[in-house]
Amino acid sequence: MKITIIESVLPGLLISFLAVLFGTGAGMAFGLAEDEIKAYLHTTALAHQDIHGTGVDAATQSSKKAWRYIQRAHFHAQGLGALGISIILALALTRASRKTKTFLSLSIGIGAFLYPLCWFIAGLKIPVIGKSAAKASVDWLAGISIPLFFGGMCIVLIILFLSWLTAMSEKAALDSARRRSSLGPES
Repeated sequence: MKITIIESVLPGLLISFLAVLFGTGAGMAFGLAEDEIKAYLHTTALAHQDIHGTGVDAATQSSKKAWRYIQRAHFHAQGLGALGISIILALALTRASRKTKTFLSLSIGIGAFLYPLCWFIAGLKIPVIGKSAAKASVDWLAGISIPLFFGGMCIVLIILFLSWLTAMSEKAALDSARRRSSLGPES
């Protein structure tokens, strides 16, 4: 059975693609039903005036903040998903072990998916429990997703740098050996 170069990074690659799919789906939903989404957020905020304060202005401010968070989910899913895919594909081309590649691809993919999800969940919760409580409810998840993505990305950068140094060293050794062999036997 032939092992392909991409096989060890497929789990993380698929999760990163899910992040892009989530972001694309959110964008499509915005295009199809932006007014309905905003109306839902506003109506929900009005139903929870004990959280936001009385009046339409308080509910409007809350629903605008919720909408902004949901937009951030879309932006982050698109960006981190695409960045995760490119980082994982670069990782696949290195000499890192299969286990290292699988672990790092999962770390990056999971981080790319979970971080935007935090914004989305918080955005949906703002009209019901308020901004501070909504953010606090997903802090633990953001606290996991950020180091997974950023840490994985930094480790891949180190692997790429070391791979480059190794390749340069091997090239220099090969060039030196070729020069010695072209000179022929020493007299």
